[in-house]
Parts: sequence; C-alpha cells; structure tokens
Amino acid sequence: MLPASHPLLYACAYRDSALVAELAHADDGGGGGGGGGRGGDDDVPAVAAALVAEAPAHHRHVTHTASGRAHAVLLAPPLVLAAVSRAPQLPSSHLLLFLRRLRCLPGHRMRDEMPRLALRLPFPDEEALARESGEVAAVEAEAEEAERREGELSRRTPKRERRARGGGAGWTWRRKLWLIVLADLVLLCVLFAAWLAVCKGFSCIGR
Repeated sequence: MLPASHPLLYACAYRDSALVAELAHADDGGGGGGGGGRGGDDDVPAVAAALVAEAPAHHRHVTHTASGRAHAVLLAPPLVLAAVSRAPQLPSSHLLLFLRRLRCLPGHRMRDEMPRLALRLPFPDEEALARESGEVAAVEAEAEEAERREGELSRRTPKRERRARGGGAGWTWRRKLWLIVLADLVLLCVLFAAWLAVCKGFSCIGR
C-alpha cells in the first residue's frame, strides 16, 4: 500500500479480465484533494476497473486527465494495466511509463514489484523522464525478443518430438524385420543341416 501523500492513487493489472495484481492507496481520511469533489479516493478501484473494461481494443494505450485525476491504460493482450493518479502531481505520461515497465515483468513478480516501481514516481524533471523512457524502451525490446525466442522454440519443439517419435517407430519396425529375417535364416540353416545329415553329404544329388 502506498502512503497517503503519494500522488499515485491506484494501479492494477488484469489478465483476461481477471485481476492479477493491484496497488492501493492509503486512506488519508480526506481524499487528499484527489477526489475532485467526488467523495475522495474510495471510487478509484471502480474507476480503474471501468477503464480496463472500456479500453478500446485497437489501441495500445489510452491516457487522459479529468476531475483532477490522471488516467492511463496499457493494452498488452492478454494483459490490461491501468493506473490513476492525482494530477498534475503525477501526469498520465509518468503513469504510462510506470505501466510499460510493469508490463515487462513476469506475472509472478508483478504484485511484489508494483510498490517499488511506484515509489520512483513522479520523475523529478524532463531529463529523468527521458532517461526512464529510454530504459523502458530497452526493457520492452528485451522482453519482446525473449517472447519471440520462446514462441519460436515452442513452434519447433513439437516438430522435433514428432521426428523423434517417428524415428523411434521406424527403428522398432526395422528391428522387428531383421529379427524375422534372422529367424528365417536360422530355420533354413537347421533344415539344410538335417538334409545333409540324412543324405550323408551331397550324395542324394547324384542319385
């Protein structure tokens, strides 16, 4: 939970419409000026959920400021992330960078890393904002490359398994064939030896 003085009011991450992580804001007892006359911060989780539900599918992100609050939504299927802050203390551009960095984390780390990343907000100046933007872009590129490699590996692995299974079946079939051939050869040798024993060599041929 964030301290009451922090301008980030709420952040959440949904996966296929199921809430997987959220970061709540401590109740300061008076709305802290962020409610914009709308009953304090109690409605922020509901606002964030509505932002997630109504996010346009053809957008990668949506940001806007209204009623003294900044809002940001990041769409990265199957994830949808949202954040609400007090404006202008924490602008929507800062929120979006926060969500972009959060989106690059593995799902099991997202809940634990939310407070640490949030406490870095807001960025003190434009230089810090630009530096964060560059770092986030680099992290996103690494995450996309890792996803691409994982996708290629998952596409290749079934083919290798099918080839392995096919090769094993072929080897089993060839082994059975060789066993049958060897058994026939052994039987022929036994019959030939018996014929030689009865005829005392090849004398039967000349009779």
